[in-house]
Amino acid sequence: MIETVGALDDTLIHDVVPVNKRDLYRSRGKGDCYQNVVAICDFNMMSTLVVAGWEGITHDSRILSDALANPHAQNLNLPSDKYYICDAAYVNIRGFMTPYRNVRYWLGDFKRTRALTNKEKFNNAHTKLRNVIEHDFGVLKARFPILKSMSPFLLVTQ
Repeated sequence: MIETVGALDDTLIHDVVPVNKRDLYRSRGKGDCYQNVVAICDFNMMSTLVVAGWEGITHDSRILSDALANPHAQNLNLPSDKYYICDAAYVNIRGFMTPYRNVRYWLGDFKRTRALTNKEKFNNAHTKLRNVIEHDFGVLKARFPILKSMSPFLLVTQ
């Protein structure tokens, strides 16, 4: 039996960076600078891993690969029957379960029509479980508004 133990995702945190590093931290939209933070939480919304400090343009799977190679990130090494739920930006490897690609996924997709195929049913259950990390980020940003608009601390302090 497969057991999911938590959810993994990333979020962008507003960042103030020196002029010579702004291209690395710039977002796709308005041109503001962000750092990419990857986190894992359990289904009680308790954070079990946070990897911060990556440039805003860094791809999610690159950050996860680096975390997996880090010997201090021991809770990423799960037994073969346990998985973290993560979105399609990550690769489907042992310990990390992504949804089926090119199949309905978001909760809104299932409001008018219920899941019909086994892949749609899997994706519907997957998104319901993964929603915990989205909620966790929302609570964190609401509790600590500084994360939405960083004060001008040095990059190392941030």
